[in-house]
Amino acid sequence: MRQIVYVAEIHDDEVLVVGERASSCGGCAGKASCNTLGSWKEGSGNGRILSLRIQNTLAARINDEVVIEVADGLLLKTAFRLYAVPMILFIFFGGIAWFQTHSDVVASLVGILTILGYYGWIWQQGTPEGFDATMVEVR
Repeated sequence: MRQIVYVAEIHDDEVLVVGERASSCGGCAGKASCNTLGSWKEGSGNGRILSLRIQNTLAARINDEVVIEVADGLLLKTAFRLYAVPMILFIFFGGIAWFQTHSDVVASLVGILTILGYYGWIWQQGTPEGFDATMVEVR
């Protein structure tokens, strides 16, 4: 999906872009999740307001109109990475701990520590390639 936005702030190699959602956004299958993920905020105008921090790959300046692109499968990839993988890890390692100790408390603690370790690893790795909006054009 492509979106036309304006550069509101510049911070080193990143910019804060602001704009209203595209008209095609209303037909997207994942439109309800955008608000949940915090990408869109309710505005005072006709639609929702986008406020997003992205890499300034095209040397845009404040008040420049830019086109950003978000990969179509980004919502599904993000949900899988942040929700499905931790749940699978919790069940797998918690199950192993339960079979070893037959203790629900130990199994729960192992599962929780596994999830915390996974989220710590994600935080340390940063945003992987293809998991962010990209600037494709300065108008």
